[in-house]
Amino acid sequence: MRAINDGAMGFIPKTSKTEVLIAALRLVFSGGVYLPPSAFSMHSGPMVTESRLPAPATRSPRDVGLTERQAQVLALLVQGKSNKLICRDLRLSEGTVKVHVSAILKALNVRSRAQAIAELSRRGVVIDGSTLNDAH
Repeated sequence: MRAINDGAMGFIPKTSKTEVLIAALRLVFSGGVYLPPSAFSMHSGPMVTESRLPAPATRSPRDVGLTERQAQVLALLVQGKSNKLICRDLRLSEGTVKVHVSAILKALNVRSRAQAIAELSRRGVVIDGSTLNDAH
């Protein structure tokens, strides 16, 4: 998590299967951040591999208490866009974007964008193209 907070776009364990590696690279090249399920383990025991985790239920940003506009900001945040780029894309002031980002972090009970992405994954929240399309 420290590397992600410092700007890394992901972490792929050496033990990952080829298909996981390819999917992770595609995600990173498209502007996303990849963290393996083992990054969400809350215990200090051995790392859990991707194949042992059950698939989380698909949820939308609204299911975690976000407004439609916050979901739009979140969709751009997940792409790695800065506040300034989010402002341009959504035609909002920088102050308004900051308020939305703060509300997103509070709703997810996290302190950073990287932690927000990790929490979204842990909760099974899916950010899809329709969230972005609603913004335009």
